[in-house]
Amino acid sequence: MAKLNKEKVAVNLLTCSTLKEAAEKSGISEATLYRLRKTEAFQDVLKAVKNEIFNDAMQKAQGYTLESLEVLRKVMNDDGATDSSRVSAARTILEMGVTMFEDENIIQRLAELERRLGRND
Repeated sequence: MAKLNKEKVAVNLLTCSTLKEAAEKSGISEATLYRLRKTEAFQDVLKAVKNEIFNDAMQKAQGYTLESLEVLRKVMNDDGATDSSRVSAARTILEMGVTMFEDENIIQRLAELERRLGRND
C-alpha cells in the first residue's frame, strides 16, 4: 500500500464540498478519512495546509488592493452611479482606512512591548 499523503488529504478536505468527495480524491475510504481526522498529527498537518492556503489567498488579495481601491474611488466619485453604490464605495474606503489605521497602531504597540520585554531579559 502506498504511503498516505496527508498534505494531499488535507488539501482535498479543505477544498472538496463533501467528506466523500475528499476521500475519493485522496484515494482513501471515508472510514479512513474519519479516523485520520481524529488524530492530532493530521490536525497539525490540516492546520499547516489551511494556513498556507490562507496566506496564498491573502498575497493574491494584497496584489489586487490598489486596483480595487481605484475601482471604489471611481464609483464613489461617479455622479452617474446610484447613490447606494456611491455610499457603499465610500463606506468601504472609510472602513479600510480605519482598519489599516487600527492595524498599524496595534503593530506599533506590539513592537514597543517587544522592545521593552527584550530590554528586561
